[in-house]
Amino acid sequence: MASVEDYGPQLIATIWPLAGGAALFLALRIGCKVLRRRLVGWDDYVLVASWCALATSCALLTVITTIGYGRHNADIPAEHFATVLLVSYVAGFFSILAACWSKISFAITLLRIAATSRFLTRLLWVIIIVVNIVFAGNATAHFAQCWPPPRLWQPGAEGKCWPRIAVIRLNIAVAAFSGSIDILLALLPWFIVWNAAISRREKLSALFASSMGVFAGITSFLKIRTIDAAIGSKDIVDSVNLLIYGTAESAVTIVAVSIPILRALLFLAAEKEKDIEFGPVLSPLQSPPPTQQKPLSASYQLPMPDVSPFSIEEGLGSPRPGKDKRSLSSSTVEFDFGVYNSGVKA
Repeated sequence: MASVEDYGPQLIATIWPLAGGAALFLALRIGCKVLRRRLVGWDDYVLVASWCALATSCALLTVITTIGYGRHNADIPAEHFATVLLVSYVAGFFSILAACWSKISFAITLLRIAATSRFLTRLLWVIIIVVNIVFAGNATAHFAQCWPPPRLWQPGAEGKCWPRIAVIRLNIAVAAFSGSIDILLALLPWFIVWNAAISRREKLSALFASSMGVFAGITSFLKIRTIDAAIGSKDIVDSVNLLIYGTAESAVTIVAVSIPILRALLFLAAEKEKDIEFGPVLSPLQSPPPTQQKPLSASYQLPMPDVSPFSIEEGLGSPRPGKDKRSLSSSTVEFDFGVYNSGVKA
C-alpha cells in the first residue's frame, strides 16, 4: 500500500514552536513590568488577547490534523472532509484576529512615548482605526466570500462564491497592508528616540530593539507568495504553507513588541551584578535615601499636552545644556523602550 503524503506533522512542528516562543517573550514582558512594579496597560491586555487568538488557531489546526488535514483531498476520509474545511476556516479567522491585535498593541505602546508629539499621536490613532477597519473587513470576507457561508465547507451545497481571483487579490492586498504597517510601526520610534538626551549607543540600542517589527513585516510579505497557491487551488493541502506563514507573522509581531520592554530587565540584571561585585549602588528605579537629594535619574513629573496621560520612565543621563528644562506636572509616563533619561521634546 502506497504511503499517504501528510504535511500535518510538519505543520504542528512549525506552529507550536512559534506560538511557544511568542508566549515566552510575552511572559517576560509581563514579568518585567511586575518586577519593576509598573502597571500592566491596555497594550499588554491586547497583546495577551492576540496570543490567545494565535494559540486558539494553533489548537484548532492541531485537532484537524488528526482527522486528515495536511493530506490531499482524496486522502481525507469523506465523513471528515466538511469538518476539516470548517475548522480550517475558523483557524484562519483567529489567525486574522491575532495579526490585527498584535499591531494594535504595538501602536498603543507607541502612544505612551509619542504623547508629546501631536502629529505622531494623531498618526498612531489613524493607524489603529485603519488597522481595525481593514482586518475587520478581511475577517468578514473570510466567511462572506460564499453565500450562504456553509457553501465554504460544503462544496456540494447550493450557493454562490466570489471569483477566486477576487479573493486572491483581496488577501494579497491585506497581506501587503499588514507588512507595511509592521514596518511603519517599527520605524516610528526613530522619530521619537533620536532627539532624546542620551548617548548614541543607548539610542541605537533602543532603536534596534524597537525595530524588530521589520521582521514581522518581512514575514507578511513572504506570506504573499503562498496566497495564490492556497486560494487558487482546490486541494486543501496547498493551504498548509499559508497557515504557517500566518502563524509566523503574528508570533514574530508579539516577539517584536515585547523585546523593547525587556531592555529594562537587562538593565536591572546589570545593576544587580554591580551590587554583587562593587557593593550596593543607587538604581534609577530605587528611591533615594531621605538625606540625599533626589537625582535626575529618578522618576519626575513632566508637562503633558491635552491628551490622556502617558509616562516616560526616567533613568540614567542628564539633559543637554540649555535644553530639556521642564516644570513639574501631574502626568507621569512610563517609557517602555529602556531605562534612561528620555529628553523627549514637546
